[in-house]
Amino acid sequence: MRIRDIHPNIQLRLAMQFLGGLVSMAVIPFMAIYFAQKIGATQTGVILILIVISGIIGGFIGGHISDKIGRRKILIYAELGIMVTYFFIALCNSPWFDLPYVSAAFFVLNMFAGGMFQPAAQAMIIDVTDSDSRKLVFTISYWLGNLATAIGGIVGAFLFKSYLFELFLGISVITFLSVLITILFISETYTPEPSVNQSKSSSKEMVQSYSTVLKDKLFMFYIIGAVFIFTLEQSLTNYVGIRLERDIPEQSASLFGIDFMLDGTKMLGFLRTENTLIVVLFSAVVLFLFKRWKDRWTLVVGMFIFSVCFSAFAFTNNILFLLVLGFVGTFGELMYVPIKQAMIGDLAPSNARSTYMAFYSLTFYGAMIIASLLIIVGEWVSPLIMGGILLILGLTGTLMYHSIMKTLEAKGKVVQEVKVKASVSS
Repeated sequence: MRIRDIHPNIQLRLAMQFLGGLVSMAVIPFMAIYFAQKIGATQTGVILILIVISGIIGGFIGGHISDKIGRRKILIYAELGIMVTYFFIALCNSPWFDLPYVSAAFFVLNMFAGGMFQPAAQAMIIDVTDSDSRKLVFTISYWLGNLATAIGGIVGAFLFKSYLFELFLGISVITFLSVLITILFISETYTPEPSVNQSKSSSKEMVQSYSTVLKDKLFMFYIIGAVFIFTLEQSLTNYVGIRLERDIPEQSASLFGIDFMLDGTKMLGFLRTENTLIVVLFSAVVLFLFKRWKDRWTLVVGMFIFSVCFSAFAFTNNILFLLVLGFVGTFGELMYVPIKQAMIGDLAPSNARSTYMAFYSLTFYGAMIIASLLIIVGEWVSPLIMGGILLILGLTGTLMYHSIMKTLEAKGKVVQEVKVKASVSS
């Protein structure tokens, strides 16, 4: 499949995803600093927790409603909410007002709207793609996400402190353009069937739909495996970041003939930058190199490489070796991520895709919780043991995904055999 063959909805959504990611990365990494300076560290912690909870609730509600009324309406309503909240956040930080607590309230509402948006947007991609085309679409999506992270981080670093009003005003204008594009050019990709039981309350119906997801053992395997794998990535900025700061003292270093001072914090920055640059520069290369491999083995080998390299971050202090681990580990990440994301389309039934995507968003929060707990564990065990713990998590997730892929392949063969028999009998 070529890029020009991708459904027009997806082409537009990928472009808007890039702008949305750029906007988010210009703001989110600096929110904690902003609130800590304005209202103090303790209040900031409470606000950030409320923002995360709001996003989770928004995701669950948006996922359920999207499966009931379609994707396009939810995208429009959610983007309008995002636009309005960013506009009021701009006013709260304008030359006329300085209202950090009101800003916090609008950030909570903003994350709620963002949470509603994501399941519908991801379900729309699955609606108009098949198993093969999803790999290309999710590779492009992953690439654009990392490019947006890199550019957005630079934009936020330069504008967040001194041009806060202009930054949020610009973000609200970009979101308004996204709303217009959705209204004018995005078509509906899913028309739900009329509900059989109209008497059932919407809250009971939502609880029932999510309890159905919990009973889907294969999908729950997918969720748990995703949490384990994503925990390794989250640990880079949690346990590993803290350990590098503690164990790598400030020292002179040289890169391409340029001398500079390096410490653990700067080393973490180098590793994150390296990860982003490799994704941006080599996504298409990795997709081409492994296109003839069976998906199951590309995913398993990629996860294995990623798990080994990222778990080794827990105990390695050699700067050159850390950079090599980051380089090789990111290649493993590029191998498995598009296939892992494309698998959701085969696991989620067409009438509940947004509901499943809302549940999938919990993997991010689950990994954050485990990665945070590992910081505490790291105070009691050696870095080598911590590396072993991370490796066990990564390899367990890899084995779970291998099992899921085998099951999907078996189901695919059964479906194919049924089609062949049907065509012969007809």
